[in-house]
Amino acid sequence: MTLPRILHTILLILLVNGADKMTVLNPDTILKPNHAIRAEYAHHRHIFGDGVGVAVLDTGIQPRTDFLSLPNYASPINRIQYFYDFVNQRTDPYDDSGHGTHICGKIASAARITGDEYLGIAPGCNLIVLKTLDQNGNAPISTFLHALRWLHRNHRSYNIRIVNISIGTNLESNHLDTNLLVQEVENLWRDGLIVIASAGNNGPMPGSISSPGNSCLVITVGASDDDLPGLGRGSRRLYSGRGPADCSSVKPEIVAPGSQIISCSNHTSGYAVKTGTSMSTALVSGAIALLLGEEPYLTNQDVKNRLHDCARRLDLPHFQQGWGLLDIPRLLNHPL
Repeated sequence: MTLPRILHTILLILLVNGADKMTVLNPDTILKPNHAIRAEYAHHRHIFGDGVGVAVLDTGIQPRTDFLSLPNYASPINRIQYFYDFVNQRTDPYDDSGHGTHICGKIASAARITGDEYLGIAPGCNLIVLKTLDQNGNAPISTFLHALRWLHRNHRSYNIRIVNISIGTNLESNHLDTNLLVQEVENLWRDGLIVIASAGNNGPMPGSISSPGNSCLVITVGASDDDLPGLGRGSRRLYSGRGPADCSSVKPEIVAPGSQIISCSNHTSGYAVKTGTSMSTALVSGAIALLLGEEPYLTNQDVKNRLHDCARRLDLPHFQQGWGLLDIPRLLNHPL
């Protein structure tokens, strides 16, 4: 199908007013998102999401030892299973922004550094990275649609179960464009994929969830901690997109930490801190990889039901938290 000319509308990473905010790494101010969702419960039991394929649509990935190893496994193994560059058509993995590597790290880093917060949520999963955004976090929606259609054709070849979409449109985007975006992610859901999309950083007004997170089918993730003071220069509080969306289901479905999240930088070593619902989404994608590593037969609807049952209610408005905070032991049906 030939894409209409209107699809030259710009697609933006879901950031605060256009971009996720990066702050200088300060160990004294880093929070503990892994601990907040109790990821150490799985890690201490050697549950790492081994072999689960996670597709990440973002600015790319910097190959580094975090993705070239497995926990408790000495020999190197490349878990960047596939890379495709829809922007510059380069063949080798790279990330000229840093956003994509940060997301991939929070999902899948197997960093051998003291402290659980440097470890990705599912350090045994495989990454299929589709570079859809340029170094500024921008791309025509047509580029993103091409990537979604690539997933439709190829997801079985790479054992892709999860699609992480930590990007989306701004609220001023053309309605026709956003409808096409929602249609394509819903096609992936109907293919059986588990599509995880961020709520966006356009909150706190009602109805401020970005597309494709406003889809009624996909799992939408907000930030549980966007009310923290001192989020760093240029960041603002109460950024997480709020529901309702134009459907009967609650939006967002679930929340996870998104403020001052430490993860991989787009260098061969070193770490950075970023804030935004992009980071919250990566935590949920990683948690679902843990679940599928243990119960690979689950359908996307099964996974959605398990998220509903595992969530812990917070003292937050309903249209901010949805079902509540992600809790990994409860997700794995091991309540403590």
